[in-house]
Amino acid sequence: MSTTSLVGEQQSKGIKMLLIAVLCLGLNWPGMKVGLEVVSPLWMVCLRFLMSLPVLALFVLFTKKRLPLLNRKDRSVVFVVAFFQFILSMGLITLSLQFIPAGTASILIYTTPLWMLLIDTLWYRQRAPAKRLVLTGISTLGCAMILLASGEPGAWLPLFGMLLASALWAVAIRRVSFHKWQGSVIEAVFWQFVIAGLAMFLIAWSFEPMPSFSAYSWRDWLLLTYIGPVATGLGFGLMVAAGPKLPPDKIVLISTLTPIVGYVSSVLILDETLLPMVMAGAVLMIAALIVNGLPQSALKKFLGKG
Repeated sequence: MSTTSLVGEQQSKGIKMLLIAVLCLGLNWPGMKVGLEVVSPLWMVCLRFLMSLPVLALFVLFTKKRLPLLNRKDRSVVFVVAFFQFILSMGLITLSLQFIPAGTASILIYTTPLWMLLIDTLWYRQRAPAKRLVLTGISTLGCAMILLASGEPGAWLPLFGMLLASALWAVAIRRVSFHKWQGSVIEAVFWQFVIAGLAMFLIAWSFEPMPSFSAYSWRDWLLLTYIGPVATGLGFGLMVAAGPKLPPDKIVLISTLTPIVGYVSSVLILDETLLPMVMAGAVLMIAALIVNGLPQSALKKFLGKG
């Protein structure tokens, strides 16, 4: 088999893996909304991570032929991501989701470009190029439209909670961007889930009553299985595994389908109101996200200038 055919086969495999991951993670938004009727928010975060561990362990076992190991040089970034993205950000997302539509939440969490710009400008003193400033401005306008359309009485605090969750996620992304992995990323995710799951167990035990697991129906367990092993374990696992097989522009384009799947599935499954202003804001945010993530060569090709 030629090198070109091999690369094409790997990319095709990567695209399929990423599409499944996007579908799992997108459908998880209405899944979590319904799941909050079954289990309290802090216990949900705890369960989704702990129940996902066998799936990630199997990923490592099949690809590395051993159980997950934590490389000593990766420990600091593993702890930072576990704390900011999986404990703080995921905790805020789940708490806020009790009070706002799942579709709106699935879009607002993708305000990360705004927070990345603020982190780079204010903390790292970087001067952003004009393209990034314009696209971030467009994304911010879309976010403002969504907030104004969704800002019903009592909803402002959870809406801003989603924005704070996105900012915490951006902190984790920026920390990862400066790190050169010594071990495999999928093993790092496994240990991040271990840390987050155990930490959330202690937090949930302290602040929420113990769930009555024995009273759960098979439907409840099926839903929790989807939220945990399927959406979180399989979704994150496939996304990480697909990364090395695809160029960045394809990853950006396919990953941007996640909030679209989240919004559309929430409208269809939960019968959420389809607000025109939220839709317009979502289009602006997602378009800016796509264009901002594409390399210059891909943009020129798309515009017919390459």
